[in-house]
Amino acid sequence: MKALVALLLLASACTSHRPAAINAPADGAEYYQPNQPVSVSMPRLYPDPQGGLGHSQDPDIRVTDIRLTASYTVLYMTFGKDPNDRNNNYYGTSSISFNPKAVLASADGKKTYALVKTEGIPMSPETRDIKNDEKIPFVLYFERLDKGVESFDLFECKSDNQNSCFNVAGMTIQNPASPEAKQN
Repeated sequence: MKALVALLLLASACTSHRPAAINAPADGAEYYQPNQPVSVSMPRLYPDPQGGLGHSQDPDIRVTDIRLTASYTVLYMTFGKDPNDRNNNYYGTSSISFNPKAVLASADGKKTYALVKTEGIPMSPETRDIKNDEKIPFVLYFERLDKGVESFDLFECKSDNQNSCFNVAGMTIQNPASPEAKQN
């Protein structure tokens, strides 16, 4: 009988009695940790199943935020291997870099915006070796989207059997056309 009571106490201690948070991330790793090089410039991260942060064919790549400044379109991203992927060598290493010829392309394909600079990831041909159990945040700065361009894609390169490119489709941001443009 004592063993049954101890088992019940143990089981009740392991369950949460707090209500589930609305829009909470699946795990704490989805939030930036302090003391990382670009965490100061990336203060937020939202789980975004369909909120405009796009989707990639590579599950290791995630856009965590998109911002427009006066000069740039800024993409905050992470690269990290999924420890639950059965084809993943979670304890190995990877080399990452970003193609300096990468562009953002408007959804209609009529306009492209060049990469200006990166933080937290080197531009090719330089590379950065990371352990497969690391999540690396980095920031990409592109030319600022024209007013009215609210849907766009990131095209780094064409993926092949040797390289996985950081291509992301279906990103959106509020960037309305200026009122003057509508009158003309």
